[in-house]
Amino acid sequence: MSAPVVLVTGGAAGIGRAVAERCVDRGLRTVLWDISGAALEKTCAELGPLAVGHVVDVSKPESLKAAEADLSRAGVTHLVNNAGILGAAMEWDAVNTKSVDMVLAVNVVGTMAVTSAFLRQRDPHPDAAIVNMASIAGMNGGAPGYAAYAASKGAILALTRALARDLAPDLRVNAVAPGIITTDMQADIQSDPARAALTRTGIPMQRPGTVAEVAEATDWLLFEAGYTTGEVLRVAGGRQ
Repeated sequence: MSAPVVLVTGGAAGIGRAVAERCVDRGLRTVLWDISGAALEKTCAELGPLAVGHVVDVSKPESLKAAEADLSRAGVTHLVNNAGILGAAMEWDAVNTKSVDMVLAVNVVGTMAVTSAFLRQRDPHPDAAIVNMASIAGMNGGAPGYAAYAASKGAILALTRALARDLAPDLRVNAVAPGIITTDMQADIQSDPARAALTRTGIPMQRPGTVAEVAEATDWLLFEAGYTTGEVLRVAGGRQ
């Protein structure tokens, strides 16, 4: 059996980088897609020769089309749909539809488009798997002001179950639903000490999670969970 080759979108930083690092630690070739060329260059240099980066904007069809051939050349067998944005905070009486469109374009349409490209170009593998990065925001409505993000992650939960049904038994498809994780994306929300303290009171483990802990769960779903598909694994310290 050939070794897996993993595509990680949003792979230059945060959770995506931690997932890529786990894959490289397994000795696997790992393709990183990210919108930031500088971050990709730095991450790939630090991860070593098994990591290869390509600048891709998953919300832009032309960018995806240009990158799709890379999947076939690399022999990609596994996919982690991690690319996502939080979007701007907004009130219900001042909904910015352009901002909502952007969140959905990256988080939902981008996930669907990347998955479609992966399915066209992937190398068959007996243990092939997709992991989508959801969020408990898709279950509980998320932080005040971030309904668009919550809605997009709720869509990822539905997409995961639809894909698992449609692609079985050739591909397992699962999702990880992180809670409050220490990343740059959370920085604005957690910059207010009062809000950060309030957030911690809702976490039974009494702390935010780490990107390494999310990557550990992702790794298990990718490579170890041979009879698991259509499931959502919370990594949220008990937070509901």
